[in-house]
Amino acid sequence: MNLSRFPAILLASGLLAAGPAAPFAFSDGPPRSSEQQSPGHEGVPEKFPERPALGEEAPGFRLRDAGGRWRELGEFLGRGYLILFFGSASSANFRRNAPEMGRLAKRWERLEVKVVFVYTREAHPATLREPPRSFGERAALARQAGKDLGPVIPILVDEWDDAVHKSYGAMPDAAFLLDPRGTILVRQVRTGAASLERELTRLLEVPEPPR
Repeated sequence: MNLSRFPAILLASGLLAAGPAAPFAFSDGPPRSSEQQSPGHEGVPEKFPERPALGEEAPGFRLRDAGGRWRELGEFLGRGYLILFFGSASSANFRRNAPEMGRLAKRWERLEVKVVFVYTREAHPATLREPPRSFGERAALARQAGKDLGPVIPILVDEWDDAVHKSYGAMPDAAFLLDPRGTILVRQVRTGAASLERELTRLLEVPEPPR
């Protein structure tokens, strides 16, 4: 498994308000509207869906974690920021970024930044030796994926109808940064730990990521 760092490719949706808590999305080049096509990447839709948009309240959900316990979005809100990101074992982007996301979660934990991973339908099921055929098999793959993420990141498993993933736009590897009230400040086409850390540094007004 190749766990080398993968450059984040981000899709900007625009800046809604000024100030350190303003919703913000960024890229390596000029801002790009979500109406524009995303870069070529197998398994990624042509356009980032309009909703949920920056500045909106993140869709609520109730999902089981990899051990079967029910968890709700609200229990991760209220104090500090929350990074919510999606992925699956058959996503090369997830496999490359999982160790970095694990390190991000550990570094920022003392500043009350929480990171939650939602395991979704497989991005490329044909690449797996045995693609999941039930929720139980999906949960088993999620537990295996947790070895790359480390113990700091809770792993939730989307139901077989993928309702939560769809409510967040159904992008295979998307990430969302939420404020303590659950407002979406950043959304990424593909999860990128380095760019998320830059945004946390801005929001929390620290000179650099904690060591």
